[in-house]
Amino acid sequence: MTLLPHDHRMWAVIGIYTGREDNIFWRRLPGSPGGKVEAVSARALCEGDTAPLGHQIIHSVTNPIPRLTGAIHVYGGDFFGVPRSEWDPETLLEQPSDGERIMRRLEEANALYVQR
Repeated sequence: MTLLPHDHRMWAVIGIYTGREDNIFWRRLPGSPGGKVEAVSARALCEGDTAPLGHQIIHSVTNPIPRLTGAIHVYGGDFFGVPRSEWDPETLLEQPSDGERIMRRLEEANALYVQR
């Protein structure tokens, strides 16, 4: 399961209680038309790890192991009420985040896991 580069536009804290997630952190390229981003760092979060995210953080998330990963996410605002962005996986250009598309991606990943 991989979530595209995205922002939250609010602070957040992630705590992993089972499994692992790999985060890639991105930054906007100064002066780039279309809000293009580049990767700047990464961090693997394992069971028991936590990570604070500032309100301007852009990250992508991958579960690299063949089992479910569970995490608690705490957000410093109305997660569903704030317009957010995600970045195209090929062009790395900014586009509006689509909550329905994200939910479909999660449901597809869950269905694949159940089929195994």
